[in-house]
Amino acid sequence: MTDFKIQLRRRNVPNDELLADIKKCAEALNKNSITAVEYTKSGAFGVNTILRRFKSWNAALEMAGLVAPNRQKIPDSELFENLASVWTSIGHQPLGREIDKANGVSEIALGTYEKRFGSWNNALIAFEQYINNGSVPDNKEVGTSSSTSSTRRRTTRKVNWRLRAQVLIRDNCICQMCGASPAKDLSVTLHADHIKPWAKGGETVLENLQTLCHVCNIGKSDMHDDTEE
Repeated sequence: MTDFKIQLRRRNVPNDELLADIKKCAEALNKNSITAVEYTKSGAFGVNTILRRFKSWNAALEMAGLVAPNRQKIPDSELFENLASVWTSIGHQPLGREIDKANGVSEIALGTYEKRFGSWNNALIAFEQYINNGSVPDNKEVGTSSSTSSTRRRTTRKVNWRLRAQVLIRDNCICQMCGASPAKDLSVTLHADHIKPWAKGGETVLENLQTLCHVCNIGKSDMHDDTEE
């Protein structure tokens, strides 16, 4: 019988050790910088610990000898893509504090949105306008050499981030087969799935896409013998 043992978290970790671990994780990615989200996946310490110690992520990067990006020059499209990522990761419209919170979900701080748009509410309004009316990249009219179809395809198979956000937000970030949602279980990963498989003639358009969790998406792919997103 295995003995039950308590694992205590280390306290009062020296600054040099925190900075060395940030640098180590950046080097493992072969990058001269690292985001809080990337560090969360492989770092030995919590992002909150680093933020409490150094006041900001950029300050920690600079002290570690890494590059701290100028977050004021981020394109609006990148701000919106990050917002969409947070929304679909937590399963509901994010509150301002969920953007500002150093929880490894958002790569961009709330203050950046407030400075750009004047307030978090204004940022949400601008995001809605972009999602509904912005141009959709990637899904341009193309031909296909696939042996499964000789017809000319209107879209590529890839679902770009904006269209994916439209699908998941329309479906309230809920799997349309089993009802799973990251709002109830943060381990749930959602995908934008072709209802009629792309390989069998389905187009990459909003009407032919649905939200599926990872488990259901794999099951559907096996059933149709076709790999989806």
